[in-house]
Amino acid sequence: MSDQRISQNRLPALSRLECPALLLIDRGGWLFRNVYFKPNLSVSGWHGLILSPIEIAGLSKVGVKCLKDTSGNAPGFTELVFGLSDQITAFNGWDTLTFYGLAAGSPGAVWGAANIIPELAVELYEAVTVKGDLKRGRELWIKAWPICKFLESHNYAAAVKTGVELTGQSTGGLRKPFALLRPELQDELKALLKNAGLKTI
Repeated sequence: MSDQRISQNRLPALSRLECPALLLIDRGGWLFRNVYFKPNLSVSGWHGLILSPIEIAGLSKVGVKCLKDTSGNAPGFTELVFGLSDQITAFNGWDTLTFYGLAAGSPGAVWGAANIIPELAVELYEAVTVKGDLKRGRELWIKAWPICKFLESHNYAAAVKTGVELTGQSTGGLRKPFALLRPELQDELKALLKNAGLKTI
């Protein structure tokens, strides 16, 4: 979540869990081997590969303490949260599973939509994670979910940056060959943002 209007200490940040480094695990594992040997380094894994929950949790043996799970696999994420949380902390990284992830007990989310809907994201986090108020969480999620679904239905980076631009913040655009969404898609996203109670340009 990167909106300056929100106080940093209200955000569900990785810093609370002592995860100062981000570990990118590629298919060859070269970066993993280069990072985990550093002494006293808590590392956070960014999971984009298809690994079983047990394989993911097994990374804790070499220093991985937490990860962003972008698998979109709710059963696998459930196993990480309920069955393997003594070994590794999983943060949901799949936008349309954010409510479920928080309700399941994940301590936070790595959530691109929060750049577009920061206040709503914080309200959702505080309702579900801090207060355990699932009823209020569902009321908030019904506003956020259509936006998340839209983002996942298009080039994700382009959709997120377009959404940020529609809220009046400059992003600097995307690297070629990507670009902000076409005008008709911008209109569709703008309507979703307005339905969620957000002001757009």
